[in-house]
Amino acid sequence: MVEYYTLYLPKSNREVRIEISVPRFREGIIFDTLYLLDGQNAFKDSHAAFGRSIRATKALSFTAKEMGKRILGVAIHNSGSDLGRINEYTPFLIDNPAAIEWNSQDVNICYDYCYDFINTIVPFIEANYNTYRTPEHRFIYGSSLAAVTAIYMGFKYENMFKYIGAFSTASFLFENEFYKFLNKNQNSIKDVFIYVGGNEASDEIYGKEAYIKSAYDLYHYLKNNGNRTRLVIDPKGIHNEECWGNHLLDFINFIYNEDIYFSTK
Repeated sequence: MVEYYTLYLPKSNREVRIEISVPRFREGIIFDTLYLLDGQNAFKDSHAAFGRSIRATKALSFTAKEMGKRILGVAIHNSGSDLGRINEYTPFLIDNPAAIEWNSQDVNICYDYCYDFINTIVPFIEANYNTYRTPEHRFIYGSSLAAVTAIYMGFKYENMFKYIGAFSTASFLFENEFYKFLNKNQNSIKDVFIYVGGNEASDEIYGKEAYIKSAYDLYHYLKNNGNRTRLVIDPKGIHNEECWGNHLLDFINFIYNEDIYFSTK
């Protein structure tokens, strides 16, 4: 079942919508927690911005039934508008904006949002649900620009998330600042799952070469710096929720298994 909340974020001075996927019968269960950015696209197609969610509930149900792992899915809606999402999910100044309005980007909005995420959203979840409260049991997922945000929070707040799912990471928008940040925040080893599609394009100007190069560059950087990482490439994958949802279980496999691979395909 999915439960709904509206939560006030004090530093951002606004409310955020949260959806939580949890089994109806949960007495005595302690959950790992998967935080999903762009949360309106997480569970229900009817809530999704483009009519298709990643259908995360399916992956979470499969994980419980076949793998014996119980995960609470926490989906945090984004700001809704294009610039609102850009500001919320972009901790670095964009070098090559796709739209004129992106020039109004304010990275401080992202900094405030990330602070609220760590200091308001996570404590709210852990006060109201029976979850493990250590980094090894907290996971964060993001796609495209939100993948950058997931990586940013994972490395900046080193004691929060051990596992990061970075799908179609748009780090090419601010490559120099992105790697400067990573170079300064290698205080803890992370486990980072990277996915990219072979036919990705977004905003009419960012093509597959940008996404594929970013994925390879990130994979090699993380590996060379001692982080556990895995890169999955779907040659037919495009830049949408259906493709990301098809590989969400790959991320969960990465979290729990080295040599055993569960597949719904």
